[in-house]
Amino acid sequence: MTLLVILTGLLQLAGIDNAGTACGHNAHAQKLASLIMAHASQQRTELRCNKLLAKIAAQRAIELVDGSTAPGLTPNQILTKNGFRFASFYPPSGNQVEAVAKEAETPESAIGYLVDSYKHRDLVLGNGDFFSRQSEIGVGYYKNEQNQTQYVVLIAEAYTSPKVVNKQELANPKVIINAVCVKTWRFSKNDGLRKECRERRQKKRDGK
Repeated sequence: MTLLVILTGLLQLAGIDNAGTACGHNAHAQKLASLIMAHASQQRTELRCNKLLAKIAAQRAIELVDGSTAPGLTPNQILTKNGFRFASFYPPSGNQVEAVAKEAETPESAIGYLVDSYKHRDLVLGNGDFFSRQSEIGVGYYKNEQNQTQYVVLIAEAYTSPKVVNKQELANPKVIINAVCVKTWRFSKNDGLRKECRERRQKKRDGK
């Protein structure tokens, strides 16, 4: 067997479809993503598919079923390790990004479990100021030969460069009044200077 055939077989075994959309690598993952986006209690105004999150979620689902997860790494750290860059306010460790449904037979049963779970509901539905900002989603699904299944939902806010707007404000030119008012102010090309000197001259005449 060629290497390409071997890799294709492994991907099929993992339930990963190369033609999958950006939200998930197979039909189960894509369907769950759609159900999350369209849920009646979804608080986010926008939720976009993220290819990197979908890739990480697919691999994460395999590792959770097979028991090959990296020891000691939290979901936040796993995303960072795999190249996802968080918004600056995210804690470096912990879990503000991952919801999982084990042994769910369908995407419908998975979404039912997730929205009823106090651990996962806020993340999935965008409840609260923190989770409502998260606008990127990727979903993974895996079923092994023993029919063990795993859904993994990753939702996060990606890093964006700060927008800096430079607004140049020019102050009105300062008119320097000195001894030139005595002799040369009438010939100056500076309108402000001539005006100031004229007013000073008038005040002097008026005894002010």
